[in-house]
Amino acid sequence: MIIQKFGWTAATLALFAAAPSSADVAIGLGGGTTGGTAEVQVEVTSWLGLRGNVNYLSFGVDETYDDIDYDADLDFNNAGAFVDLRPFSNSFVITGGAYFGDKQLEGTAMPTGTVEVGNGTFTGAETGTLNLGADADDVAPFAGLGFDTTFQGDGRWGFKILAGAMMSGSPEITLTSTGGTLSDDPDFQAALEEERQNLQDEVDDFELYPVVQVGLTYRF
Repeated sequence: MIIQKFGWTAATLALFAAAPSSADVAIGLGGGTTGGTAEVQVEVTSWLGLRGNVNYLSFGVDETYDDIDYDADLDFNNAGAFVDLRPFSNSFVITGGAYFGDKQLEGTAMPTGTVEVGNGTFTGAETGTLNLGADADDVAPFAGLGFDTTFQGDGRWGFKILAGAMMSGSPEITLTSTGGTLSDDPDFQAALEEERQNLQDEVDDFELYPVVQVGLTYRF
């Protein structure tokens, strides 16, 4: 993972290095469905720009799956590299690129009563702590469009809004048990795998993540 992130960071820096020395450069801060965002933009020509950013999103969420309550944390820690096209040489932007990094949810459940796992019914003492994980692809292509006034006019401040979709792939579900009297029992493990597969079936169609970002930029 570290090597992969370093490789893509180096590639992004190479793209910026390839820009003309006279190109306008801007920095920006914003937020949206990818969390907080800090970015750098380079205007190569009036219709072509390069953009790189880092994004951070982390929050806790309570989720219920098959009547089992999980205390979960969602983490989205990514870097992005994009090419921005301005076909009319104005603020309208068509953008494409990719996000690189972790997109995951981790949760735990500690049942106190009886719960259904797979096709079986078990007590909290038998299940112990249930550990749920959901991991999307580390590399997620992105396409979108929007409006960006960063390099329009003579002012240094700009405003941007982008919307699109990240092709993050179906999350891979993991489900394990620790500390229960049946945690290592083969029959319970089979029920746990059936439960995991049921959850996997529920998320298999979720291959796209909506991206909406709003931000302010400053041109040097």
